[in-house]
Amino acid sequence: MGERVKNIRWTPGARAVAARVLVTVEQDPAARGPEALASELSVAGVGDPRERALATELVYGVLRQQRRLDHTLAPLVRQGLGRLEPVARALLRVGAYQILFLDRIPPPIAVSATQDAARQVRAGRITGLLNGVLRKVVARGERLPGGGGDGAVGVRASLPDWIVAELRAAYGDDAEAEALALRERAPTTVRPTLTKGGAEACAAKLAEEGFAAAPGPYGTLVVTGPGDPFATEAFAAGHFVPQDPASLAVVDLLGDVAGKRVADLCAGRGLKATALADRGAEVVALDIGAGKLAALRDLAGRLGLADRVTTRVADLAAGPPDIGTFDLVLVDAPCTGLGTLRRHPEIAWRRRPADLASLTVLQERLIANAAPLVAPGGALVWAVCSFARAEGSPPLPSGLTEEVALDLRPSDGLDAFQARRLRLG
Repeated sequence: MGERVKNIRWTPGARAVAARVLVTVEQDPAARGPEALASELSVAGVGDPRERALATELVYGVLRQQRRLDHTLAPLVRQGLGRLEPVARALLRVGAYQILFLDRIPPPIAVSATQDAARQVRAGRITGLLNGVLRKVVARGERLPGGGGDGAVGVRASLPDWIVAELRAAYGDDAEAEALALRERAPTTVRPTLTKGGAEACAAKLAEEGFAAAPGPYGTLVVTGPGDPFATEAFAAGHFVPQDPASLAVVDLLGDVAGKRVADLCAGRGLKATALADRGAEVVALDIGAGKLAALRDLAGRLGLADRVTTRVADLAAGPPDIGTFDLVLVDAPCTGLGTLRRHPEIAWRRRPADLASLTVLQERLIANAAPLVAPGGALVWAVCSFARAEGSPPLPSGLTEEVALDLRPSDGLDAFQARRLRLG
């Protein structure tokens, strides 16, 4: 973010917080919505649960519906929406989202409150622009295109055309339904820690702090209640971690792992590695990033699983690591992440077709270099959190044959994952 925006002093409010987060996410390619929002709420000292909830709704709502909002706003901005300063563009989207998607906020309040937010971020110079454009949004409403072309579906589902094309290649006539499912709000799902009493103990601990935990798919719990469940004592004590059911479906694909040596070759921060360790596996977790492995070790320690996880920095793309062979090998490969748009909507505006092309080349190297680590009779599970078919079906190295394929759709209420269990010999 530019220094002018970063260094301002301002009075906190949900709309102002949302605008700052949206500017950060737009300008910083490394910024992730959840972390940016948590940071801004903390800096602003927003304690009112209603304001925190509204800020969250506005950030995620605008990121999900950005193309639809821009389709409405663009004809109303004389100088061009893309030529506006980032804070003006963010506040126009925040205002339009309230008008078009939040029935509980009367349009006149949405317009005036968005102007107040501009003053709070010391951008009072744009209140006239906000007033003029947002009043036109109120009068004109939303006019979505008809037809089944990628562009029309892209506007209605608020996705770039090329992502719609990938959905069409994956799901055929169901593409628009799956696209719209990607724009649904994901529930809060967690993985209870088995070694700390599992789902029953986790639900009981959460209930002590006012939260409800209902059974979800693939051994998860769906958590509802007041505030942030990840600010609870139950979370701090390691009774659960956040995880989408689709991610645990990939772990399930490895089968019974108790007592087995398992290599997680693209382990990241360790959600799947610790899930495997929690099920009794002896896990060797590799990743190219030392920082991610440090986070993995911290997580394993908090969950009481540190003695079951060994970490090692290694670049699987450079060649097979010298760590022996394993009963089971997991490659949760770096991918576009298109299947996680429910939780990370900003990905839609950052990824490009060129990313898909370069990642599939990388993925071919990864599976080729993972294959030598599978012991005779062992299995390799390949997984990507993407619906793009090129990512889910890399060329198979010699000796590996497919046993089971998993294809989880957004319309299942899950992140979109593809996974294949491959047998050696």
